[in-house]
Amino acid sequence: MSTAVVSISRRKHIVVDLDGTLVLTDTFAASVLEALRRRPLSLIAVIAALLRGRAACKRVAALLARLNIGSLPYNEPLVAYLRQQRGLGCRLILATGADLSIASAVAEHLGIFDEVIASNEGRNVIGDEKLRAIQEMLGDAPFTYAGNSRADLKVWKRSHSAILVGAPRSCARELRDAGISVLQEFQGARLGWKALVRCLRLHQWSKNLLVFVPIILAHKIWNVFAMGQGLLAFLAFSFCASTFYIVNDLLDLQADRVHPRKRRRPLASGEVSVEAGLGLGALTAVATAALAAVLPFESSVLLAGYAGMSLLYSLKLKRMLFLDVVSLALLYAVRVLYGGSATGIKISLWTLAFSLFLFASLATIKRLAELRRVNVSATGVQEYRGYREVDVTQLASLASAGGYVAVLVLALYINSPEIQLLYRRPQGLWLLCPILIYWIGRVSLIANRGDLDDDPVAFALKDRATWIAGIVAAFILLLST
Repeated sequence: MSTAVVSISRRKHIVVDLDGTLVLTDTFAASVLEALRRRPLSLIAVIAALLRGRAACKRVAALLARLNIGSLPYNEPLVAYLRQQRGLGCRLILATGADLSIASAVAEHLGIFDEVIASNEGRNVIGDEKLRAIQEMLGDAPFTYAGNSRADLKVWKRSHSAILVGAPRSCARELRDAGISVLQEFQGARLGWKALVRCLRLHQWSKNLLVFVPIILAHKIWNVFAMGQGLLAFLAFSFCASTFYIVNDLLDLQADRVHPRKRRRPLASGEVSVEAGLGLGALTAVATAALAAVLPFESSVLLAGYAGMSLLYSLKLKRMLFLDVVSLALLYAVRVLYGGSATGIKISLWTLAFSLFLFASLATIKRLAELRRVNVSATGVQEYRGYREVDVTQLASLASAGGYVAVLVLALYINSPEIQLLYRRPQGLWLLCPILIYWIGRVSLIANRGDLDDDPVAFALKDRATWIAGIVAAFILLLST
């Protein structure tokens, strides 16, 4: 390390790239997504600005987005290294193709850069243009350049030495062959299959088991055709849901980065790039379409409705007070309807009513848990949600109310004439009511204590008491059939 320090100190100038180097993301892509989240129609303004050039497009996106610079995923080892070099007397220059407003804000936030070279409305500082801008500032003075990709080779080959940040191995070989010494190598965003799988949120696929509810209620578990259609429906809905989990994460990049837990998500942390996220989303969308094509047309219409509502939820509804809860309840209920449509099983009004009230309760518990676990006023999350800390008491009441109305619907169903057609001993089904009362009350209390993750479904999968209650309920159903 001492050799590298002396070598750099003699050169005085270190020029640092921004996107993918100093920060583990692309600030232009993040700006476009944040502008889209704030005002979906702003995408038209961004596209129109592209007619005036890429630099103008970057400027419009930056102005519309107003990125939270402090929340960006910085490459902390590189930042620490640069602070050390500045302490040794090096002159640090931030040189980036990002808009000047973003680059200046980053420089001000870190407080280590002496100069900033960036795109403005008339100049797009990338490739040869970046090299010219650096030479205009430094003249013939030697400099060290820190970059992350083969696009930086034009600048590297005119530098005196290089710092590589997650760059391909071929870059190091090519630079050494050109006589450019590599002083330091830092790890950049490392895209692995595990990170991509995490983007899919496979643990959330458990929600899509709801497509099997119509099969279970119709007593067709041993019907091979029904179960086969149900499996196809499960996979189609799961890939569709994963597509919109990715869309949601892309639109919520800035919100997630100020969230104490969600900031560790692959896209928010920069572990998966925006481009990789878009590509993965496209693949899951294609898989959804392929699976949906072999199911009845009516089910495809329902799936398209779910997709449209999911997009609307990500863009707008999730930030509208309690309308987000109603939307989530409907998105849950659509799973049941989709399972019935895919298998040709008619969904009764009893099932639909029970589903809506139960899922409304779970969605409210989700919001309650989030408010209890997150200091809203401290983290700035209030900008992205319609709730305040004072709403906790009311949310707890609404969560319990919705759940117990679902129990009432179940009780009325057990006492209805329709139950006689499906169960030989329907009286035993009354035992389901205290089990459901217990489970709803328990989850509501745990959420109100702040001991529940944001998602009650994810909690239920790991909760032993939930598993025991589920096994007992299944045993009751079996004995009542």
